[in-house]
Amino acid sequence: MRKVLIVDDEKLIRKGIRTILERNFNDLDEIKEASNGKEALDILFSEKVDILILDIRLPQIDGISVLKKIQNLQHKPKVVIISGYDEFNYAKECMQYGAKGYILKPIDKKELIEIIEKVKEEIAQEENNLRLISFQRIMKLKMLEAEINNIIFSGLEIERFKERLKELEIPIEKKVYSIYILRCGDVSEQTGFETEEERVKLSKILSGESYISTIYNHRKDILVLSEDANCFENIGKIYLNTIDKRVYIGICDLPQSFDEIKKLYENSFKTAIYAFASNKNIEFWLSVKWRETEKINKFNNIEKLKELILAGKQKEAISCLESILCNEFFMKSAAEDILNVTKTLYSNVVEWLCHHVPKKVLDFHEYQKLSDIFNFSSILEYVNYIKKFVHEATEIVISLKGILSVKDEIDEAIKFINLNYHKEINMAMVANHVSLNYYYFSSIFKEKTGMSFLDYLNKVRVEKAKELLAKTDLKVWEIASKVGYKSPKHFARIFKEITGLTPNEYRDVQKSLQE
Repeated sequence: MRKVLIVDDEKLIRKGIRTILERNFNDLDEIKEASNGKEALDILFSEKVDILILDIRLPQIDGISVLKKIQNLQHKPKVVIISGYDEFNYAKECMQYGAKGYILKPIDKKELIEIIEKVKEEIAQEENNLRLISFQRIMKLKMLEAEINNIIFSGLEIERFKERLKELEIPIEKKVYSIYILRCGDVSEQTGFETEEERVKLSKILSGESYISTIYNHRKDILVLSEDANCFENIGKIYLNTIDKRVYIGICDLPQSFDEIKKLYENSFKTAIYAFASNKNIEFWLSVKWRETEKINKFNNIEKLKELILAGKQKEAISCLESILCNEFFMKSAAEDILNVTKTLYSNVVEWLCHHVPKKVLDFHEYQKLSDIFNFSSILEYVNYIKKFVHEATEIVISLKGILSVKDEIDEAIKFINLNYHKEINMAMVANHVSLNYYYFSSIFKEKTGMSFLDYLNKVRVEKAKELLAKTDLKVWEIASKVGYKSPKHFARIFKEITGLTPNEYRDVQKSLQE
């Protein structure tokens, strides 16, 4: 659909042109009129007009002046000049300013229709070309995005990356700034549409050659590479004012050539981590790169924290955690150390404890969030959440009455069963072997293995029996004896309960498979 503006100081002429257009074109969405140059400019600078039918002789501001003033419009209309003066100089000057036709008064209906048709076709062709260019640019950006992620995560060789840049017609020597947009908090409900919407908003404020790439992680972080050193503040404003999502922006304000993409990514990502660690919306690489050489060792305290939790010493454990995740650590440590310490806290303390206590007592799923510090919208939220874990873990340790210390005993019990399955063993014998109370051993064994002692023993014996049935010609009663069963009937019943087949049926199936 198109919008037309008719500008002429004679009302009858305007109405005549309108009538011709309305009767011959059903895709002209709106037809507006103006009686002088000033009215015309007010409309042109406030609305998007596709076709401008403009008289040369106008009161206040003439048609030539209108043409001159609209040259820098973002959406410049196609112009058709009408005039009562058959003067070549007027037509020549109008054409210099992009007019697509020149019609003399009185206006010939056929001539007007023909020129409007021609203008409409030209607009349609330009729109198609723009769509094609836009599609080509989108595809180029998508291919570049894939290559950037390949070199970051898949170890793509830099020489291959340079080749791809040449294929995409991106100058290798081009120097760009990198901006990393770290998306924190709960991203589980985030959609691909939201990410694309952010990219569109970013593209509108980036001048010059800029490239926006989504990082292939679960957060769908965004990396911007731009020649525009003035875009930093505008990017920050977009996220503060128009996008309801907490992000931390790391800016590598040390421009480097495109083939240094990995360094650009790493520096801006680290800077975003420093912004997150100091609770700042935006941070700059040149202001924080000194932190890369800082070393604050917190790893020894992590083992101490686990021991304090296991001892049920709540106050000491919280104090130890606070000494690890202190303000100095987050404000001075290198980005790599911040990530490593928080990941080690999760694997050596949170995950370890969750795997060594009954699931009914400590909900592992609830604390999996601590596996990634960026699952939280701020450092404070992360610290409070891990404190909550330490508080709960120390409280349950005493009530578990030593359950955390029996892993080695259960492992030894399993080893004993695997070595002595063919003998006449029972749970009391095994419990005594690992020096645990009979009833306590029964409860802990089931918690750790997921099955009772007897079920586990039968499982081991049947697995051994399956091997003998498949690989030897021993009789069933002989195999029963070799795997620890005194009664062949009892053995056959257990075997069928576990496998669904009798021993002889299982042997027949194995023989047919071997043939």
